[in-house]
Amino acid sequence: MTVSVIMLTYNRESYVSNMITDILAQTYTDFEFIIVDNGSTDKSGAIADMYTDKDKRIRALHLSERRSIGSARNIGLGESKGRYIAYVDDDDRAMKGFLAFLVNLMEENHADISMCGASEGDGTTRKPQCLFDEKMLLTGEEALRLLLGRKYIRAGMPTKLYKREILAKYPFDENCKNEDIHTQYKYLLAGKKVAIHGVEQYYFTRHAGNVSGFTSNAALWDKNTMSDYLYAFHDRTEFVRQNAPDSYRYALYAEWSFMISMVDKIKRFHLGECAAIGDRLAGILEEHAAEFLNMSETQDFEKKWMAEYISAGR
Repeated sequence: MTVSVIMLTYNRESYVSNMITDILAQTYTDFEFIIVDNGSTDKSGAIADMYTDKDKRIRALHLSERRSIGSARNIGLGESKGRYIAYVDDDDRAMKGFLAFLVNLMEENHADISMCGASEGDGTTRKPQCLFDEKMLLTGEEALRLLLGRKYIRAGMPTKLYKREILAKYPFDENCKNEDIHTQYKYLLAGKKVAIHGVEQYYFTRHAGNVSGFTSNAALWDKNTMSDYLYAFHDRTEFVRQNAPDSYRYALYAEWSFMISMVDKIKRFHLGECAAIGDRLAGILEEHAAEFLNMSETQDFEKKWMAEYISAGR
């Protein structure tokens, strides 16, 4: 077994058949498809079972109660047998060549991780997400810097293929809402070679039920989500400091950049629930204002926000 495709589903009876049929239609056929029904109360689990009767490459695991995404993904990984692992989401779409593209990119470059490009939309619209012409073969630390700089690489698990041992080294955090931001940087650093080619092979469907809906609608941020991100980014900065010190400055910039963006969102969208977090972030940014403002990575709009919200930035 070369590839294990792992998908969680939770109450997505209107979407889940699309991704299942997309995976079954792949031009690359040496895969198993593990569907983890994460305690669904609608027909999602039954739909998965229906497809297991049609194709023996599918296995459906039914959890008796809903678990965190990290916990359910760890269960799926533990049940998988493939040499390579790909994650897909139950409300997205994958092109027919998705797996073949990632496997070829991985094996042609003797890489540990491969990545394709994607677009996003509501099912009828299309907006580029990490689409680019370049084919890049990077070290893990070079890939980390692209992630930190929000260039070419996003933290989400879909669009990527991993050697099993990369994921096994760092299980998902099971006590958080956004498990990918807690782990993706660790996976990249664990990879000796990361192959990226931004050709579109995947489509992210955006709708009101997305777990990550707050990323496209700032008004949806709440204190728990914001706290989770801040905790993850602080851990990331410390992990980079200890394991890739040459990239520490990039991680520090990324953390401060996120902080000022959150201060802006709290103020601009009147996120009263997050006001105390905003005050705490303002204090940290005021303490480090000179260093942040003098970083070559700091953008003009970030300097504008610092001047508007942080007294030491004026």
